[in-house]
Amino acid sequence: MKISDYHVHSSISPDGKASMQEMCEAAVEKGLEKVVFTEHYECYRLGVRSKYFNREYLERYFKELEKNRERFAGKLEIGAGIELGQPHLDMQEALMVTSYPFDYILGSVHKLGNVDLGWIRFTENNRLTLTETYFREVEALSAEGIYDCIGHLDYVKKHCARCGVPYEKERYQGIIERILRNVIARGKGIEINTSCIGSGPDETMPDTEVLQMYKDLGGTIVTFGSDAHVPERVGYMV
Repeated sequence: MKISDYHVHSSISPDGKASMQEMCEAAVEKGLEKVVFTEHYECYRLGVRSKYFNREYLERYFKELEKNRERFAGKLEIGAGIELGQPHLDMQEALMVTSYPFDYILGSVHKLGNVDLGWIRFTENNRLTLTETYFREVEALSAEGIYDCIGHLDYVKKHCARCGVPYEKERYQGIIERILRNVIARGKGIEINTSCIGSGPDETMPDTEVLQMYKDLGGTIVTFGSDAHVPERVGYMV
């Protein structure tokens, strides 16, 4: 098995901080054998479309990917991936995206009501509703969306921590089990995301209890991803 990081972003993503070449150089320096560039592509509800995410964006991605595959030939395997946000909300857009030759599709939920979780203020009064809504979206994604693996399944806990409110994970065991059963029934997998290690909730997404539940239910497909947006985090804890 190759030492791999299946969740890396370059400056092609709106929030990436370094070029694809710089991220690859970091991967080589750290002894990785494979990285997958899962640049963001967000889908929205109610027919909303982003000016940023379009065919031109995807074509720019593949052009840059091929340049770096040539540049790092024999040193690093570079996979073509996409982190598809909320694909269940706009299947037409998701099908357009996945018509491109991706090796790996990471399905994630980043938004509630077309608003990024990072822009939402979690409070003592709204945290339970927001967290429940988040997991309902992940459940819909797990059942209906296009993906190979679900990314950072309990991502909402990061935003509870950001706002200093409790996550209370025991409340959501039932819906998490339903999500995992959907994943397994469809022959898909989940990601172990390490981006919270060293910051926020100092644990993987999902945590070890969810991973144990996944195993006990018969889940076998797992990828590791750093969710790196800067070179220093490439391959982190992989």
